[in-house]
Amino acid sequence: MPLRSTAVGHPFDPITVCPDARWCMAFAAGVPDDRPELYATDAHLVVHPLFPVAPEWEQIVGNRSLPAGMTIDEARRGIHVGHDLVLHRPLQAGEQLTVQAYITAVGRRPAGASQEMLFVATDPSGDVVWRTRFTSLFLGVELEGEPAATTHDWPATPLLARAETAEPIAVRRSHVGLLDAHVYSECARIWNPIHTDVVAARAAGLPAPILHGTATLARAVSIVTDLEGAVLGDVRRIAGRFGAMVALGSAIDVRLLGSEGDTLTFDVLDQRGKRVISNGLVQFSR
Repeated sequence: MPLRSTAVGHPFDPITVCPDARWCMAFAAGVPDDRPELYATDAHLVVHPLFPVAPEWEQIVGNRSLPAGMTIDEARRGIHVGHDLVLHRPLQAGEQLTVQAYITAVGRRPAGASQEMLFVATDPSGDVVWRTRFTSLFLGVELEGEPAATTHDWPATPLLARAETAEPIAVRRSHVGLLDAHVYSECARIWNPIHTDVVAARAAGLPAPILHGTATLARAVSIVTDLEGAVLGDVRRIAGRFGAMVALGSAIDVRLLGSEGDTLTFDVLDQRGKRVISNGLVQFSR
């Protein structure tokens, strides 16, 4: 079945979540990031800035085939190709949040049909806590109708002088263990069998399970902020494009490319030099 252009504008049923300290700390451990403030239950516990991907996953799996027209099997072919998160304020462990999601765009690419979702999380007062633009590509799926999109306000991407071809400011190699996808799946509560089940991975056309894209992005954010000496609690925006898959038992190089004002730019390369994440961006409130 195809992805239908009539899906644009469809609101999913909202979900309510209350991420407790246990979930927030487990997410940080699954990244992994061992900075003490991420586990400080005796003081002010800082929530990792990419934590919103965890409750967003609950929204995605609860609405996989509605109303886009795809079967569950086709929906499982979706790969994460773009992420742009805007945090209006830091998250707080234990707070109640309502997460809403909308399909905001669909398109046609050589490899399949693309879909953009907008997530909006609000607190009990109705104030926005975060917004995310989440772009997926459904491999081998046709688009029924013409590409379409709704309009919504979104901050412009800053124009930065330093390009990805420039010599990086700093580089850190990170080793991806054979069990890292299992650990991240359980800690983040983001389970997709292509990351942990060899049979499911092969059925999806992969040679073996791979690391989650959000796990790679979270690890990159942790590394570039550490390289810069930046405060995780000050992060207000994270963005990046996903290009290549990360094999378990391999290594990635996280490269800090630029630091201009309140903005860091980065990319991630696999051990063959192929770009895993491009156009990486971290912005701060400082």
